[in-house]
Amino acid sequence: MTVHAEQGAPQSTGEPATRRIVRPQRVPIREVWPTEATHFTPWLADNLDFLDELGLGRLDLLKVEAPIPGLWRCLDILAQTANGRRVAIENQYRAADHDHLTRGLAYAVGHDARALVVIAEQHHPEFIAVADYLNRCKEAFGDEKGIAVFLVTVSVEQIGNAYVPRFAVLSRPNTWREEVATSGAGRLSGDDEFLSACDEATRPVAEEILRNWRSLYGSSVQYGKANASLNLRNAAKGSSGSTSVFALYTNGQLWLNRGYLIDGRMAPEAEIDVQIQRWFPDARWGEKRYYLYVPTAGQADAQGTDALGRWLVHQTTGPAVPGATPSADGDSLALPE
Repeated sequence: MTVHAEQGAPQSTGEPATRRIVRPQRVPIREVWPTEATHFTPWLADNLDFLDELGLGRLDLLKVEAPIPGLWRCLDILAQTANGRRVAIENQYRAADHDHLTRGLAYAVGHDARALVVIAEQHHPEFIAVADYLNRCKEAFGDEKGIAVFLVTVSVEQIGNAYVPRFAVLSRPNTWREEVATSGAGRLSGDDEFLSACDEATRPVAEEILRNWRSLYGSSVQYGKANASLNLRNAAKGSSGSTSVFALYTNGQLWLNRGYLIDGRMAPEAEIDVQIQRWFPDARWGEKRYYLYVPTAGQADAQGTDALGRWLVHQTTGPAVPGATPSADGDSLALPE
């Protein structure tokens, strides 16, 4: 990292430059957007990429203040995913109330949306419990019939003259449970079908990830309707047990299953986090700090999946893996070609 001296500052004496680290200052949301309807909603409609944390992929705006058929009410924002599924977004300052949650559900049904996003400064525990219940129902119904409910908090921090919006997801569907509930018809049959279903831009990376994963000792791949679960043999589960490490989606999304690794005792939690930070420094927390979302699947992510997988193999098997030897730094495992 190159540090340039400010004009008028004394010349370097050869000592390492000191990085300036500051704590962001929380500011009232109305300091940035005075009103929800006139300021925040139009801004969000123009900046839907700030909702990447939802894991829905790219969102395209359909309409702001979308009227509900047969009602004298309007939905704040109507958007759609890359595969054409509608997303209803309802915003509220302060804490979300009964009216916004039930109204949002009615709006989602009225617009035939497959997801409802309720954004507020705060969500009470009882509403989070309701959203979790509705998401369990959605997981049972599947993606074609159920409505996913995302409860999201919004806050603003200031760093110098810049304002930084923060969106945090408090409730969302569990994609792994949904894959199990909707298993059967429509699932991808193997590597070739999965790669054919991938976006053209992400297909080469997905192919490399799968090729690397197949080379790992004790690895397996299990397919759902739009994702591949990358699993490793887990000695803690017995001779036939395995643990899901990653979920790779046909749209290029990559989820790292941190909670499964910890619950499955694949390695000590602190050591897992060190490796995650090493190979996926830009990953974002998902539901209840259980999953990590890698924003853009790319070349670095292919290298990271391979490196983390090899490290986990070494942790769970040690040098006893047939034909394998630890690397010089002990953080990866060299397997036979």
